[in-house]
Amino acid sequence: MSAFFDQLTERPEKGGLSPRAWIVMMLLAVAALAPGLFSVPAMDRDESRYAQASRQMMESGDYLNIRLQDVDRHKQPAGTYWLQSLAAQPFGGADAPIGAHRIPGFLFALMAVAITGWLGARMFSPAVGLAAGLVLATTLVLSVEARTAKTDAILLGVGMIAQAALMFLMVRVEERRPNFIGWPAVMWAALGATLLIKGPIFLMVTALTLVVFTAWKRDPGLLLKVRPLPGIALALLIFTPWFVAINLETDWDFAKTAIGYSMLDKVGEAQEAHSGPLGFHLGFTFITLWPGAALLGVAILTAWKMRAREEIKFLIAWIVPTYVVFEIVATKLPHYTLPSFPAIALLIGLGLANLSEVLSSGRAKLLHWATVLIAVLVAIVLGLLPFIAASYLGEDPEIAGYLTIILGALAAVAIIVLGLKPSLERLLGTAVAAAALWACAFGVAIPNIDALWPSDRAGRLADQITGCEDKVIVTVGYEEPSNMFNLGTSVVLGEDPTQAANVLLSAPECGLAIVDASYIVEFGARIEAAGQSLRILGTVEGYNTVKGDPLSLGFYTLEGSNLRRAAR
Repeated sequence: MSAFFDQLTERPEKGGLSPRAWIVMMLLAVAALAPGLFSVPAMDRDESRYAQASRQMMESGDYLNIRLQDVDRHKQPAGTYWLQSLAAQPFGGADAPIGAHRIPGFLFALMAVAITGWLGARMFSPAVGLAAGLVLATTLVLSVEARTAKTDAILLGVGMIAQAALMFLMVRVEERRPNFIGWPAVMWAALGATLLIKGPIFLMVTALTLVVFTAWKRDPGLLLKVRPLPGIALALLIFTPWFVAINLETDWDFAKTAIGYSMLDKVGEAQEAHSGPLGFHLGFTFITLWPGAALLGVAILTAWKMRAREEIKFLIAWIVPTYVVFEIVATKLPHYTLPSFPAIALLIGLGLANLSEVLSSGRAKLLHWATVLIAVLVAIVLGLLPFIAASYLGEDPEIAGYLTIILGALAAVAIIVLGLKPSLERLLGTAVAAAALWACAFGVAIPNIDALWPSDRAGRLADQITGCEDKVIVTVGYEEPSNMFNLGTSVVLGEDPTQAANVLLSAPECGLAIVDASYIVEFGARIEAAGQSLRILGTVEGYNTVKGDPLSLGFYTLEGSNLRRAAR
């Protein structure tokens, strides 16, 4: 076994990772991040909004403006929607399943892992790079974001190009004014692409890293190494054409909405009840970074004891300002600090390579074991979650639910073994255990909890109803965005039972109303007042996870309509 790890961590002539290390790291990343891409139904709310808006781009042929049904969606730029539309083409274009829309996030998550491993190998050693890649590949937050059709995994993959380029400029490039065609151009081109994905979020991370590192070094001249004038011009050249076009199209409404509501308003007040106390992100790191969080103490000790090194100063300048900003911002979500996780992973890898120095005192070991024990508890809870969710929702847990308990327990054991003697070998064992847990949980256990996915089941039931080529569908009592993705762009998300009844009455031959039981009395009264009667075609029981409400959705049509439920 030692010979195997010696081969994994050998340094190629040109530096970086060996072919064996690349294979191990990327295979594990795929195993950890791929299961569930196509089996987990469309999630509410943001994922379904992104996927539906991308679908509408394909349906309409308008790739400039972003719309959700008839409403402009001016929150983020179009980059993610373009990538999802491209990924959907081999899977049916506008008819592609949700998994096709997740492919960009998955691929860019793999890119982030690859760049992290490469950067660690180039800056420190192959062992550090491999360890960092393994940590990032199996973190809970990346496991979630890589399976979610929205921006954050894509942003991390592209942003890592910028951060790697900046690190080389600050730490390895000796010229005070390097040629622009090189690392400066790479950095600014990547930042221009991040602007098209999520606006200035990653630009902020890179700028904070540069400013804090420069201030720490007390060398303002370092700012010129990034070649700011041609660099800003390049980034704007990438971003500006679409930005100008969309604002001319919308009379500058995109800029007002995206900058005002989507960005600045999040700073002063918590949007959509996404708030949290000071320390929210720091506390959540023990969950979002899991299982790498078991070595969070090692990362902290490494940063402190090696802070005189240029590379460590850069990593600290990457992590700390990012956390500070997001702790100050009123709107808080656990994935906001994901852009700093590659730097934490690199510190973990470096700590493993210098363990005798890092864990040289009793206090250091106490901090290490505190993070290990927290990670053990998190492993047990994560293993139990699918079983608990199924039981709480009134379903009998399936075999996969029991298997996740076993895999969570095995991950807890792997973490204890890692804590006793931290090493790359034991980290790999922990990463394998985590990947197995993610594969079972996301690939099988969670998708099989039917109550979690009422709109997916509603979409499948609606497909069984025949009699009209184009059905007029309205919902009331359950108006989440996943209904648009599963029931079609034209579905009417009714605001009240009367509106839903009026839609049904307006389409007497092909109308289908999906009504939650809590609204059926008012809905039925309106239908009866119009001199009509209802016929039920089926029901779906489930749970609205966003609002925390149980659902009982009845599928109603008028008595004389053409709609019938096909025999199964």
